[in-house]
Amino acid sequence: MGLDPRTMTRQQKAQLKLRYYRRKAMGPLKWLAYETGQTRRVPYPDRMYIESTNVCNLRCIMCPQGRGQLQRPRGYMDFGLFTRIADEMAPHVETTTLHIWGEPLLHPRIVDMIRYCAEQGLRCSISTNATLLDEDTARRVLEAGLDVIFLCLDGLRPETYEAIRRNADFERTTGNIRRFLEMKQEGGYRTWVNLQVIEMKQTLPEWDEFQRNWSLPGVDRIQLKALDTWGGQIEEISKLQADEVKLPAERWPCPNLWYHAHIYWDGSITMCDRDFNLDRPLGHVRDGVMKGWNGPEMQELRRLHVSGELDDVHPCANCTEWAWWKPSLFASHGNAPAREVNE
Repeated sequence: MGLDPRTMTRQQKAQLKLRYYRRKAMGPLKWLAYETGQTRRVPYPDRMYIESTNVCNLRCIMCPQGRGQLQRPRGYMDFGLFTRIADEMAPHVETTTLHIWGEPLLHPRIVDMIRYCAEQGLRCSISTNATLLDEDTARRVLEAGLDVIFLCLDGLRPETYEAIRRNADFERTTGNIRRFLEMKQEGGYRTWVNLQVIEMKQTLPEWDEFQRNWSLPGVDRIQLKALDTWGGQIEEISKLQADEVKLPAERWPCPNLWYHAHIYWDGSITMCDRDFNLDRPLGHVRDGVMKGWNGPEMQELRRLHVSGELDDVHPCANCTEWAWWKPSLFASHGNAPAREVNE
């Protein structure tokens, strides 16, 4: 069982509180590093994305992997590698997501990973297509102490959903989600549930009705997430956009390079998930995450972003997702913009 505020010792609570204030105190320093274009000795990231696996059971139309574009070797992160990463970073980063590419519930030790994060006081989330979230898996995930789960359900109706989430079954997936919500409520679990729809031409017309249908006990947020075009690398995905992307007049350096660390299943460090084939490797965590995070490859990429020399940088040159968020002095949470049920 992970750390639960109801059962923690006074010492554990004090340790978590100390970590919390230490992270908050670093916020202005991180912002200053970003705002001044610091490329070396950048502070610890806020968020750490760990690819538990890049194996997936679906072939979704808005996903490079689903369209056969992911050419990296498939694999599962070794649990020993995972614990070394968590041990180094848990005192410093605010949260980790055990997902980049692939379906995390396919990892044979995903529940152990969740539990280990909870035991280290590291806030943990997963994003899942929910096709494998049967009752037994749901119970183990909840009991492990998962903080946040993104349940991806792209479509209100079977014909919409199954045309997008290819190889998935609408009735089975929605049944899994409804049972998960019931179990969360019955057990009084603290897992935050984000029910997510990706904004596409196919899903947008169903959005209002989707919100009404899924405003259920146990759902903490219903979110319409902006479509990620993955740097405009795949025309078929870009065509799925419901609305034209409007960018700021002036480009700013991508905050990912200062705030979000991305680690693939084999320990490789990447700029973000848009470099899905690791065309620009930025180091490895074998000698420590922070050594790679501030290694020469990452320093050079930060410099190119600060100077605006991105014409020959793949996939940054044609990316528009840099505009999704910009950190401020006291706020650094950022990802895809979203419409919420309670806007």
